[in-house]
Amino acid sequence: MKKIIALFTGKIKVKVVTITLAALLISIIILTSVSYPVLFRFFTGDTYRKLSNIAESIDLLIPDTGAYYFDLYSLSQNNGVDFEIVNTENVLVYTTKGAGSALSPSHFATTGSTVPEFTEMTKSTRRLKGSYRNFEILRKNASNAEYFVYHADISTGDIVYLYYPVSDIENVVALSDRVYSVMSIAAVALIGVIFVIIVSRITSPIEQMNSVTGKMASLDFSRKCEDYGKDEVGELGRRINELSDKLNHTLADLKDKNAQLENDIQLRLALDNARKSFISNVSHELKTPIAIISGYAEGLYEGISDDPQTIREYCGIINNESQKMNELVLELLELSKLESGSQPFVPDYYDIGKSISNILAHLSLQMKTNGITVENHVPSSVICYAQGDKIEIVLKNYITNAISHCSGEKKIVIFCEKLKDTIRFSVCNSGEGIAAEDISEIWDSFYRADKAHGRSENRFGLGLSIVKSIMTTHRCAYGVENIRGGVKFTFEVPEDSSYYEEKGRKKQNKQP
Repeated sequence: MKKIIALFTGKIKVKVVTITLAALLISIIILTSVSYPVLFRFFTGDTYRKLSNIAESIDLLIPDTGAYYFDLYSLSQNNGVDFEIVNTENVLVYTTKGAGSALSPSHFATTGSTVPEFTEMTKSTRRLKGSYRNFEILRKNASNAEYFVYHADISTGDIVYLYYPVSDIENVVALSDRVYSVMSIAAVALIGVIFVIIVSRITSPIEQMNSVTGKMASLDFSRKCEDYGKDEVGELGRRINELSDKLNHTLADLKDKNAQLENDIQLRLALDNARKSFISNVSHELKTPIAIISGYAEGLYEGISDDPQTIREYCGIINNESQKMNELVLELLELSKLESGSQPFVPDYYDIGKSISNILAHLSLQMKTNGITVENHVPSSVICYAQGDKIEIVLKNYITNAISHCSGEKKIVIFCEKLKDTIRFSVCNSGEGIAAEDISEIWDSFYRADKAHGRSENRFGLGLSIVKSIMTTHRCAYGVENIRGGVKFTFEVPEDSSYYEEKGRKKQNKQP
């Protein structure tokens, strides 16, 4: 008893069971109320087809044969239908009413029985729903009983009238209606019991999950949902367990996040210091040429000398410093554009071999003056897929950097090698290697690993920062390493457009 009461203690169970059973009862009441007229109409149509088929069978019989009346009598007895055959003068020829065999005189017209039975009937108030030909309900005046009456012309020229009691149909319909009602009530009771069991099994996991989520709300993640199967309820239970685990891990990681937040604050301070350092470096690089220009311009303004040669020297120095300052500003602008991503990245097929030859030709006088020899092992034509103007900046920075630091054997070697989907270019120069502590820093703005080189070489420590930004935009590798007797700078460029298509697919696959 307690178990039965417990089944209805949950609110969801009560609502679901009550609503479902109410819906079933209402449906049964509606169906029961319309079942009688529907069944009556169905059996009426069936009776019409039955009587019309019997009339066709009578019409197919051959009169004036010994078996004719036996066949008529058999049709009546086998189908439980009475019928009358009336001639054109409305005189009864044959009727199935009466006792005796098929040839009994009671079935044939006599002087006292020439009036057909249908003439003693009047039309019933009951209406047939549907379109029926030669079919109606008539009421027998003597007994007040109703009959389905169907008439049809037959090949003998006579008319056959078939009678079937309406009460037989009504009895069948009433019995069917009672059987349907009893079965419906039994079905509702059975469905109700089954539904209570099913609802209990469905709502029980929901109640347990409600208890688990209540514990979670109290930050107690020790309780878990059971395995409720592979359906949606079971999936929901597993998701609640996953959520519980994630929340538990999140709370456990909260302290770590607080520590990381403190580290982020420190990093932000470091970045702010880097920004201040960058501004200080820019100011320092600009201060010297501005001071020189200002000093010599002031000397010219004050007329420090009337010697034309001296005046030309002063003007030359002013022009020199102006050029240096202009180059610094241009490099800063280039670096700013690259790091901000304001310039569109539009790669195309580009002959990098030809570009290397042109740069070496342009710098040949400078290398000859410094006694530097160059070995260029890159073919005269090497096609790659990159942004040509930016790759030229990388090459020019690498080569000019090699010239500035070339010493000892005073030799520069340039070569390339084919990798899987890129081409790697290397620029090597003889001389001293880069200190281990400087290798990771040389790509930063205004950083100079070789402090001995000064402003006279127009080097501001921005070239490799620009290289870093360009290669990052190209999504290609770059680097530097000390080799025997010198230093080697490298960078890679894609061989064709499929490189970026593959990169795009990998990026899309990584997205959640």
